Amino acid sequence: MGVIDDFVSEYERQFDFWDASARMARGLLEAALASSGLRAIVTSRAKSVDRLADKLHARNREKPYTSVAQIRKDIADLAGVRVALYFPGQMDEAERVIRATLDVQQDKRFPPDRASAGSKARTPDPGMATGGESTSAGASAHLQRFSGYGARHFRALIPDSRLSAGQDRYASALVEVQVASVLMHAWSEVEHDLVYKPLEGELSSSEYALLDQLNGLVLAGEIALEQLQKAGDARVTIAATPFRNHYELAEFLRSRLSARDVDLTDATLGRVDVLFDYLAEQHSATASSVEPYLDMLERDFEHRPVAAQLADLMLSGNQSHYNAYLRAMSTSRHPSSRRRTTVSSLKDDAPQTLALGEFVTAWVLLEVLLKDLAQLDDAKLPPLPVLFRQLVTRELITPEQHAELTIMRELRNRVVHGKGADVPPERLKEAAAWLRDLTRAIERNADGD
Repeated sequence: MGVIDDFVSEYERQFDFWDASARMARGLLEAALASSGLRAIVTSRAKSVDRLADKLHARNREKPYTSVAQIRKDIADLAGVRVALYFPGQMDEAERVIRATLDVQQDKRFPPDRASAGSKARTPDPGMATGGESTSAGASAHLQRFSGYGARHFRALIPDSRLSAGQDRYASALVEVQVASVLMHAWSEVEHDLVYKPLEGELSSSEYALLDQLNGLVLAGEIALEQLQKAGDARVTIAATPFRNHYELAEFLRSRLSARDVDLTDATLGRVDVLFDYLAEQHSATASSVEPYLDMLERDFEHRPVAAQLADLMLSGNQSHYNAYLRAMSTSRHPSSRRRTTVSSLKDDAPQTLALGEFVTAWVLLEVLLKDLAQLDDAKLPPLPVLFRQLVTRELITPEQHAELTIMRELRNRVVHGKGADVPPERLKEAAAWLRDLTRAIERNADGD
């Protein structure tokens, strides 16, 4: 047996591993994209054994393989995930979600920056390695007018933090993620199968011209999709009726923040699905209910996503609001927020649940006091860092207490926004006791003013 046969045989034995890796990455990305309000069709696959063999033999003719290790280094798309975006204008935000969800090792954009109209750039073989395909006479005779395949590819690992007990072995699986519009993915499938897998000889220059023409139609279709997205934004922004789903809430937030010259380049909207569920329960899932809070947002969206900041402003000093938000978080469609409930898990969770309730109650009492000190008669608190600085200025807390309070706020953010499952109950109880002591100290100092 040659090295290609050896590699293919090894891959056949490992097929279930690669298929499971792809499905796992797909599930994570599908949930993360959906919770951020990005519409996409996410699919996965382990590379077909037959297609792998065909690809290896084609590349071997151009540059012979000498070892299985060489093949393993060359072929990095054994597990693949495809993200087909409804709206190509959301490509940047989709990339940020992918980078926040997976551990990206390498990325590539198509067409490359140097590619332009009049080039001979074509769709790469699905997978990021593009060498080894020969150019036919028909392709050489046709001068391509349109830019061809437009997408972003990422080679990524699944982070350990995303894996459950017993799934450690999947951390070593390199998964390729291909992101393009729904139209571009469809065109690339047709183009690739015709160009690289011809059933009846090489394509003629006329056939290449038709593929080029179809590519032009796809690019025009992407422009239409972007216009459709803008039309939807306008409809949701001016509508007085409730948002129908979290996708509409996300479109509203993007549109309104863009109108305020807010640059979301380095961040995503965050868990818009949880925010929507909370607003729906409060009968406040409307543009008029959300709009007043937008001017109160801090611009640190990279560390504090939009949805999380809005939730914090809306929850201010209200125990029932906190409880409603925590319910929305616990019933979220995101897999990181869901667990199978059993009698055993309820017993195990009891100390955590009690400690969580104690901590949240202590935090709410602090927020109520801050609202009283600020003499606010409506439900809106300014951003907490602003109120904390005012406490120092008024000498109601010391700089050391301010530093510790900032740490407590970070703990509160983890707990409220679904990242506090690993916080020991003892830590929550200690934090609650500290918050109660601080609240009493602030009250004493305020009475002495």
